[in-house]
Amino acid sequence: MKIDSSSKALAAYASQPRALKRDAGAPEAKTQAAGENVAINPLASRMQAAEKAAQSEPAFDAAKVDAIRHAIASGQYQVKPEAIADSLISSARELLGRA
Repeated sequence: MKIDSSSKALAAYASQPRALKRDAGAPEAKTQAAGENVAINPLASRMQAAEKAAQSEPAFDAAKVDAIRHAIASGQYQVKPEAIADSLISSARELLGRA
């Protein structure tokens, strides 16, 4: 078998126009005429505002963490099991929808 560099197979493919493949299930994009309005869901703008507010606040209160750390180290921090139990029960009720 002789291999030549004439590339007849490549030339046959090169002359064919390339067609864009489209997803058969996807609707065709429509062009918008000048002057059309676009409405954004109000929930999206509220979510964006909440995201900006969350980014502007620190992730945690470093001063509060230091105060608790100091209280634990000095033996002054007291755990209230009743308060923890009440909070856990209320959280569980909330998650179960029985609030």
